Amino acid sequence: MSGEILRSTGFKPEQDDTHFNASLWVSALIDNIGNANFFPWIAEQMKQVIPHEFCIIFQYEKEHRPQVLYDGLSPLGYREGLKNFLQSTWQINPFYHACREGLKPGLHTMEALSREAQTRKSQARKAQARKAPTCSYTEKTRTNADYKMRPDQKEEIGYVTDGWPLGMQELMLAVPLPGDDVIEISLSQKIDHTDKGAPLLEQSQELVPIIISAIKKHCETLGLGHTTPDHTSQGHTTPGHMPSNQPLLSAPDFLTRREKHIMDLILSGHGSEAIGLHLGIALPTVKTHRRNLYRKLGISSQAELFALMSSHMSSRRPPKGHH
Repeated sequence: MSGEILRSTGFKPEQDDTHFNASLWVSALIDNIGNANFFPWIAEQMKQVIPHEFCIIFQYEKEHRPQVLYDGLSPLGYREGLKNFLQSTWQINPFYHACREGLKPGLHTMEALSREAQTRKSQARKAQARKAPTCSYTEKTRTNADYKMRPDQKEEIGYVTDGWPLGMQELMLAVPLPGDDVIEISLSQKIDHTDKGAPLLEQSQELVPIIISAIKKHCETLGLGHTTPDHTSQGHTTPGHMPSNQPLLSAPDFLTRREKHIMDLILSGHGSEAIGLHLGIALPTVKTHRRNLYRKLGISSQAELFALMSSHMSSRRPPKGHH
């Protein structure tokens, strides 16, 4: 992690971090690799590493809308803001464009990525004026009305998505995966202009590379981040619908297509709220599908689902819940 990021962020350390045990934290992180609750665990435990007000974890896929792996924003009353981001403003988000350009692993500030995005746009406009080939990320000119947002120069990126909390400073941990995918752990905190130079916790400098390695190992275990020919040929997704990716694990034939899809999302760490946002269905409907899924498999929890499917993949025999 660069000293520039440490100096430029306003993220404040907790008043008392003397009880934080980095060795135990890393041990628990390793123990959670491959578990269905890996990303929710990471999101919760990141509070001990980099203090923040809320966390969202995305999986960015080239030319596709990001998937939500953990939603820490909707429970705070900003569900509509996340929904609008997933439907429109992700396409103009500086982090997304940085991913398309080849983002390096590690911590990044939204402020710095926004400046870099503006520089690239300026260079692209100049190249276009000279009738030279433009950069791959250049898109057709759109107006603010095309996105659910409004300009706001007080914000780090010069605009705010409708329904998103105001005045937030964003710090992002980028974890590039095979196949051009990138996992983003987004940590947001209210901007404090009176204490702009407050440093991040010192232990974060040592833990960030370990966190990146753990996330890569977890994604490798579940088969996340590997682009398939069918996936790359689909182009952009339609708002409210997930890309029809290959399933992460082999699902039993007696499950419905929707149940198989939801099973894949659960196994990749999605909560019910995030599944509802991705599939464009109400939360009660998601819960109904989950109950039916668990009933058919003869289980009652995410942990049992992960254990059952891991055993199913190893033995290639039908699960015990098949009657």
